[in-house]
Amino acid sequence: MFASLFMVLFFSCINGQPCEDIASIELKGDLLSDGSILHDGINFPPKYVYSKNISGEIKTFGCVCEIRSCLRKCCEIGYAFYNRTCTKLPNFDKIGNNGVKLHYRTEYSRTVGLQSADYFVMYGRPSPFMYREANWYVQEDGNLYIEVPTKVLPWMTVGPDMYCIDSFVTDNADGTKTSEIDALVCFPQDEDTSDYLLSSSCMLVSCVFILATVGVYVWLPQLHNIHGRVLIAYLLCLFVGFIFLACMQLLLLSEQMSKTSCLVMTFIIYYALLSAFFWLNVMCFDIWRVFSGKREMRLEKIFVRSKLRAYALYAFGIPTLLTIVLAALHFSSLPDRPWMPMLLVTGCFISGTSKLIYLYGPIVILCVANMTLFVLTALKIAKTKQETSVLNSRDSSRHDQQNGDMQRLFLYVKLFIVMGINWILEVVSALYPNTFFRVTDAYNVLIGLTIFIIFVCKRKIIQLLKERYKQVRRGRVSQGNTSWSRGNLSKDEMTLNTNST
Repeated sequence: MFASLFMVLFFSCINGQPCEDIASIELKGDLLSDGSILHDGINFPPKYVYSKNISGEIKTFGCVCEIRSCLRKCCEIGYAFYNRTCTKLPNFDKIGNNGVKLHYRTEYSRTVGLQSADYFVMYGRPSPFMYREANWYVQEDGNLYIEVPTKVLPWMTVGPDMYCIDSFVTDNADGTKTSEIDALVCFPQDEDTSDYLLSSSCMLVSCVFILATVGVYVWLPQLHNIHGRVLIAYLLCLFVGFIFLACMQLLLLSEQMSKTSCLVMTFIIYYALLSAFFWLNVMCFDIWRVFSGKREMRLEKIFVRSKLRAYALYAFGIPTLLTIVLAALHFSSLPDRPWMPMLLVTGCFISGTSKLIYLYGPIVILCVANMTLFVLTALKIAKTKQETSVLNSRDSSRHDQQNGDMQRLFLYVKLFIVMGINWILEVVSALYPNTFFRVTDAYNVLIGLTIFIIFVCKRKIIQLLKERYKQVRRGRVSQGNTSWSRGNLSKDEMTLNTNST
């Protein structure tokens, strides 16, 4: 018995309080041998149990909403909300008499009684800042969907700790009473909109540097090889994702966001960000292929277009399939589950479990693949280090080619680190929004700036820019330069190209 009690207290100390007090109930059931508590037929595992000192008495609480779907009624059964307080009016308690209507998205799905075994009904009003809302419905999972036109985000969902529903009784002019089911919702008193403005401004600044990097690589014919084109595709995808994400936040800030525009922008941002990470994976694969010795220099020029088509099919094709799956699930008639997108229910863009499955999941897989390719490439470099030192004295062109490949590898590693830090900060800011939100926004500026520094602010690139500017100014762009973009490079030009990339 004491061992079981120790387990309950141990898990409480390790995990901290697993839920808010308003989302828990006091447990007075039996303590089982495994440390769980049986209360009213519900088994509470130790991870959902915590103890607190209430007025000098140690009481045990359980997070019932972590075990079952919860509904919250403002007053107990038989009571209705009358004159701003719970009043015993059994005939006007529509919820207590008829049950609760649960919506599946926008249509009624079913009505459940307050004694349903599938749901746990809690009583009490959230506080502070309660507002009575008209446009709302209770979802199948027990959360409340509400439309709030005066807020930055015109729709949102809140859990049972943030709302309660009940019958609201009013007096009519003829002396009779009528009741109407409504909801009380807890909102922050002052909604800070400066974060939206800061975030969108930072991303727009980053987009300027990303676009400047693309402009340099498009303007210099020497960089129109396969590596430069892959980088351009990656940057353009990142630019599209950032620009639409910034526009979404500005529309939310100006309260001009509609559900249709939110949905369209979500699909575009999702597709663009995934495509950017798939193109980054293409870079890592291509540099691994170079050092693995799986290329023939004589055939490189022949299969450049074929490789680009294959890379584009991979980097654009898989995000397209994932976006189609996301849209198909959203518009399907499947019941709401934790793995469903539920895009408009959780607000603009993906959030919650959906974000973990559909966005972070593929990104984590790609990051693991990229790190694996980097490790394999590093092992290959270490293995052939002695052979490379021998080649240095025998074949200077081969040595120059490998030096260029090494420089490109370091560039990709830097780019991978830059993007990796960004997503790590985003996850941390989601866990601690008040502390790290502004740090993440500041880093959004650094992404475009860092990419610009890595790929443009180099001696060889600046030299090529000066030469290109002189040629354009004199109006004498040689035919040899235009042939570079078609892949007809001489031996010396090949060395310059790889070093500059």
